Amino acid sequence: MQNLNRLTKSERKFYLSIPKGIENAIPARRLTQITGMNARTLTACANGLRNKGFSIGSSRSNVDGGYYIITNDQELNSTVREMEANARKQLQSVYALKKGMERQKEDE
Repeated sequence: MQNLNRLTKSERKFYLSIPKGIENAIPARRLTQITGMNARTLTACANGLRNKGFSIGSSRSNVDGGYYIITNDQELNSTVREMEANARKQLQSVYALKKGMERQKEDE
């Protein structure tokens, strides 16, 4: 088991509230009820835990969506694919913003 002593109080609460395996993923809405944290804090906790080496999975699927502790390569790959797709969408928005600003300056 990971060393929970190096976690913040919120990260520890989050970690201890999520199940193992994607089939047991807990939706963010339910997790907010259990922990008393808002969705933004849940996301920060998940990212903080990941940065500390904890294998925290997340899925946006309607069937098994939510947070969970990754238990195998398939779950890891599923989370990584979703995160990479989200990162690509964010970068597309960044490029579009920059391009729009360039056009706006040209039109002035």
